[in-house]
Amino acid sequence: MKINFKILATLLILGFTLIFCADDNKDIHTIRIVVPKVALLDIESENTRNITLKMVAPQEAGDALLSASDDRIWLNVTSIVESGNPRDITVRIDEPLDGIDLKVLSESYSGSGVGSWGTPQPMLNLNTADQTLVSGIKSGETGDGAFNGYNIKYVAESNNSDFSKIAGRSN
Repeated sequence: MKINFKILATLLILGFTLIFCADDNKDIHTIRIVVPKVALLDIESENTRNITLKMVAPQEAGDALLSASDDRIWLNVTSIVESGNPRDITVRIDEPLDGIDLKVLSESYSGSGVGSWGTPQPMLNLNTADQTLVSGIKSGETGDGAFNGYNIKYVAESNNSDFSKIAGRSN
């Protein structure tokens, strides 16, 4: 029997080349994920974002105006913070209202979102300085629309110490 050594040598060289040049069954690479800082705030409502607080006239002479309130506003938030740097929601009014106190209160977070939520502060009497409504918001999202986030209540009350400056209006 005659064996062609030239063909056999070529097959052996080809076999060794395939064994030593083939990839193995694993590899390593680096994945880098970059997450942006985000601070988004949206005002939502059951009906409209505009609020009219109609104070009620007293029924008896000598009594004060009755306060008016509305709690149909919701603050939706998406927040991604840098490590250890929570944020706050602040509120203020542009101009004081003569004889009327406008107050605001945030309820604790409720809704369909996920994350780490801050702490609402007690009822605030709004003025022209920034005041913290909710403090310590970390990363999370409240969910979108009414009934998600922070329910906001506004209250208008007569200011007895400045009652003489109240001016009535017709609607």
